[in-house]
Amino acid sequence: MFLKSNDFNPIFTLECGQCFRWLKEAEQYVGVVNGAIISITDLGQDYDIKIEKALSPISDDFLRHYFDESSNYNKILEVLSEKDDYLKASISAYRGLRLLNQDPFETLITFIISANNNIPKIKMSVEALSHKFGTCIGEYNGRLYYSFPTVEALAEAELEDLKVKGMGYRAKAVSLAAKRIRDEQIDLASYREDTYEAAQTALMQFYGVGEKVADCILLFSLNHKEAFPIDTWVKRMLRTFYNIEDQPRAYKTFVAQYFTEYGGYAQQFLFYYMRESKKGINGEK
Repeated sequence: MFLKSNDFNPIFTLECGQCFRWLKEAEQYVGVVNGAIISITDLGQDYDIKIEKALSPISDDFLRHYFDESSNYNKILEVLSEKDDYLKASISAYRGLRLLNQDPFETLITFIISANNNIPKIKMSVEALSHKFGTCIGEYNGRLYYSFPTVEALAEAELEDLKVKGMGYRAKAVSLAAKRIRDEQIDLASYREDTYEAAQTALMQFYGVGEKVADCILLFSLNHKEAFPIDTWVKRMLRTFYNIEDQPRAYKTFVAQYFTEYGGYAQQFLFYYMRESKKGINGEK
């Protein structure tokens, strides 16, 4: 399948912090999605997305959903660009950034791992967890790839065995989440049908899931595009760009009233814009 490059940019989409199983290899991005090895190659005018190997059937329609093909980005970004100069500049600079529709269980576990963590360490832990408890899909470009572990595999694992590289104290939350989903037969996908508030409350019943992590899960896997994850970086962005008072209620009130149903899109563009601007100013890589 193909995605037009002016509508989709893998660098912006896959390196903005919403997913952790994609790697840049030469001129390709290679990742694991739903038990399949997926490669993305830049053809100049568009990106060729191929299914390399799969443990279970995966279709072009599934990938179109994963890459959010059905959303009208022209309309969404036009509405946001008209709000203020910061949004206009961030969308102009990083057009092609998309919100992925990821697996809810994988997103729950990976964002539990993300708490008080950085992206390289999160990726390290997620890969170590997959190697230990997932299933080998096969080899591609000299590297072995593994599926993300199932609920059952993580629920049955001993706590000490879950303490893979970089996991540390987060292993307890991972274990409890998997056990609760198994024991209570929770269908995370059903939260897509709930209101944003009800789904957020339900997710926060999991040990280790606060508002920020819940909002990441809602935004990146459960189609609640109004979710606006707020961490230290985002608070700084809101204070810098919008002069918001440094109070939890002030942040939440402003976000809900100003960005409305497109909050998640706005958050990703503004966050990426501020992060990359800081790198440019400080000479970071």
